[in-house]
Amino acid sequence: MCRKILLGITGSIAAYKALELIRLLRQDGHDVQVVATKSALHFFPVLTAEVFSGHPVYSDLFDPACSVRHIELAREADALLIAPASADFLSKMALGLADDLLSTLCLAVTCPVLVAPAMEENMYVHPAIREHRITLAARGVFEIAPETGPLASGKEGLGRFASLETIRHSLKTKLLENGSWSGVRVLVSAGPTYEPIDPVRFLGNRSSGKMGYALAAASAARGAHVTLISGPTSLPPPPGVDVRRIETAEDLANSMSKMFPEHDICFMAAAVSDYRPDRPHPSKKKKDGTSWTLSLLENPDILASLSRQKSPGQFLVGFAAESEMNPEKLLEKLRKKGADMLLANDISRPDIGFSSDENEMTLFSPDGTSLPLGKHSKTVLSNKILDEIEKVWRRPAASTKGNMEQPNEIAPLSD
Repeated sequence: MCRKILLGITGSIAAYKALELIRLLRQDGHDVQVVATKSALHFFPVLTAEVFSGHPVYSDLFDPACSVRHIELAREADALLIAPASADFLSKMALGLADDLLSTLCLAVTCPVLVAPAMEENMYVHPAIREHRITLAARGVFEIAPETGPLASGKEGLGRFASLETIRHSLKTKLLENGSWSGVRVLVSAGPTYEPIDPVRFLGNRSSGKMGYALAAASAARGAHVTLISGPTSLPPPPGVDVRRIETAEDLANSMSKMFPEHDICFMAAAVSDYRPDRPHPSKKKKDGTSWTLSLLENPDILASLSRQKSPGQFLVGFAAESEMNPEKLLEKLRKKGADMLLANDISRPDIGFSSDENEMTLFSPDGTSLPLGKHSKTVLSNKILDEIEKVWRRPAASTKGNMEQPNEIAPLSD
């Protein structure tokens, strides 16, 4: 279906990527109208953008040809996508400033608004920008989170413009959504757990938490009320998500056990440490020229424990990071854990998984079927996972506050 997309471009070095974004959106059948800030004109070729979009690029609020351009454009728009969104422009949006055409449009539109930030890491995590992002999220602005990677400064860090695939998929999801998960309560665990050896050292793993955070953000974008139980990560809180912090596997087990009964869908995406030291040292252990042997205890199986708690109508999703993708063993694991779905990925591959912005997963179901989801950004994968859940999960009667269609041929899931 053809939609009218207003593509806002702001003053970021990533503005040059807007040309390819225009081409992809046109390829999807959308009518794209570019609105650029004065700063953006330094970073991308206007004439080329006009050829790609088939429309003039607008940037002047005071246009003699049309004195109410912002009202005209706002009235026709199905979505306003600001990509890239600079730190300056995010601040203007949060404060409600309207001193150019694009910022005025932000106040005039009634359609969904999406922003794809692109900036240096220090700018993105600055308290002022963080507060502005929280303000925008509270107003319903959907943030397409930046990635970690090479930045304009030559450094590596968080703030890199999201992949065009991720932006394209996020826009598609936003255009299709109608609050389909409104009233659904989603619980997500994410990140690693740290098991203290002494006050300085710990046992942990390389999990970045990106998959769980992406699932939380995608669920919230569909209208769900989302609680995220997060281990130690450097990731910013997803917009519109209630984040609770934990550190150890015991902390996570207690939090999940307490909160699971209140939720409809649970994603057990955290990478839980399998073992913990038997007796952590109360103070830092200093070197004394001798060897040091640690006695380890096995941590509880949180996914299996949640399965035993599960009530009819709840949907439990497990994750498996595997060195060997053996379908028979993964199906056996799924059934042993008692989950309703298992997502597995190959940790032996350096291009996906831990710390990467991309992953490649296979979905396993209790009936013995499997579905390769392909290699994508974790944002795209999250939405693919939610799409698959919509096909098989029936919302229990107590949670029918939203609009998700109920498949007539599928009975409610139970223990």
